Amino acid sequence: MKTIHKQFPVWGLGAFLCAAGVVFSMSSFADVPAAAKKPKALVIMLDGMRADAVENAYAPNLRMLRDGAWQPGYKCAWSLTANTILDAPTISGPNHLAIATGVTGAKTHQRGNEKNKCDHKKWPSWLVRLVDAKPEMKALFMYSWKWDESISPDPRVEFIHSTDAANAAAMPKRLAAADAPDAVQWYIDWPDHGGHGFGYYPYTTGYFNTVYLSDKAIGEALRAIASRPTFAEEDWLIIVTADHGGYHRSHGMMSGPATTIPFLVTSRHAVQGRMPGTPHNFYAAPTVLNHFGVDWAGMGLDGKVAGKAPAVVDPVRPLKDGLAAYLPFEDKTAENKVAGGPKASMVGTNATIKVKGGFIGGCLYLGGDTNKTGFVRLEGSEKLKFENGGEFAVALWVQIPKQLAGDPAIIGNKNWERGLNPGFAMAYNKDGVLLNNGLPGGKRHDLRPYDVKFGEWMFYAVTRANDGVVRFYQGGQDGHLYWMSENVAKIALATGLPFCLGSDGTGTYKSRFSGGIDDFALWTRTLSHDDVRRIYKAGLDGIPFGDLLK
Repeated sequence: MKTIHKQFPVWGLGAFLCAAGVVFSMSSFADVPAAAKKPKALVIMLDGMRADAVENAYAPNLRMLRDGAWQPGYKCAWSLTANTILDAPTISGPNHLAIATGVTGAKTHQRGNEKNKCDHKKWPSWLVRLVDAKPEMKALFMYSWKWDESISPDPRVEFIHSTDAANAAAMPKRLAAADAPDAVQWYIDWPDHGGHGFGYYPYTTGYFNTVYLSDKAIGEALRAIASRPTFAEEDWLIIVTADHGGYHRSHGMMSGPATTIPFLVTSRHAVQGRMPGTPHNFYAAPTVLNHFGVDWAGMGLDGKVAGKAPAVVDPVRPLKDGLAAYLPFEDKTAENKVAGGPKASMVGTNATIKVKGGFIGGCLYLGGDTNKTGFVRLEGSEKLKFENGGEFAVALWVQIPKQLAGDPAIIGNKNWERGLNPGFAMAYNKDGVLLNNGLPGGKRHDLRPYDVKFGEWMFYAVTRANDGVVRFYQGGQDGHLYWMSENVAKIALATGLPFCLGSDGTGTYKSRFSGGIDDFALWTRTLSHDDVRRIYKAGLDGIPFGDLLK
């Protein structure tokens, strides 16, 4: 991980009283044919920017871009479940190179923040490739982490290294100038300083402040672009992505908290809406080269053009569609309230229904140890047919009263003796709450971890969509909804074992879950992000999930 540079102080709470710099320009567009407009581009990398911070922090300009509301005629293809490169640690060096060059660690040979190992004659930055193809183009690279000066240095590209504050002040002036560069790459370090200094997760005021500062700087840059006298004659591409996320005050782990990042592509040519699949930060280089009409197909890049594929349209479906089980635990039984769904059966003597003490009314309470086998089995759930061969979703509230021994499954339909076994498990271990998916061929995929606040009810949800995107959510009582995501193209969901609450699918795993489970629901289809947020928000307001079905 990078060293925290003391010359870049994090602003205090007073910064929040400043204007946010949200851009609402009413620039009119001259009747200039699209093909005649001059291409321009601004690629922004936010160091240490978690995808979920786009929604939870005060970032109105990023959300404005996402919503396609920047300027008339401009739309945004976006993903808040994008990923870093996955063949090198989630550290700045390898990912800064990936964003700039369009290739991953296998080609740059960069594993950390040591001396730049990339052969830039073979893998130059997109800025260098652009001026190679179009020598008349003016290119600028502005950054605050000095290491970045080693990324494809070239006298035809202007390099500016200064503090984030100085760069934030200078960038709008450069973009508004009559002789503004045609292509700009801008690396902003603020979120990474906030994360290292205060914690990326759980969220802190210090981290939120740095996201705000970054968003405000982006807003001023967008305002400068829209104010250009020649803006109507120009064809702008704005890309925003990140090199990594973070967990506590660190990053580098090859899992969800650090690998899940935002990726936004705003242009006249983008398809408005959520991008399909899992775009990666190294898609930036081919996307911007394509925007300038540079033939990048034979360059050996690992990325691809993002933003032009049809957007994912999440179907607006009643929450009862595809609902296989709903267990509110409100009437001293574990009855499944979905007619014709799997039968819920209490197993063992150490599974009880509490009329009070749940997050919303009553709850299932399990007291587990190696000698007692209390759990709830959904009999017949092993026969469920999941849409499109593997879509599914679960949502529930969980209370873990104390640190447990071993790694008990909170819910699962697999033999948890081996994570490589087919099936699904959400489990607890000493590091927190994790998600495990068994894959075909005896492989596994894990998303981890989420911290546990012992004794506090926490919301969890898992969804897998038809395009392979798996999202794993956690919501606290503070109103923050976190998520991590990766693409799991193939999943071995059918196991011949039922789903169980408080156990794996066998009901015999040695580590037993002890704690509360409330308002549990299982679907044979995916849920949209808005569905999950709606269920979570209802729970926070004391509204049981069942009321959303009415």
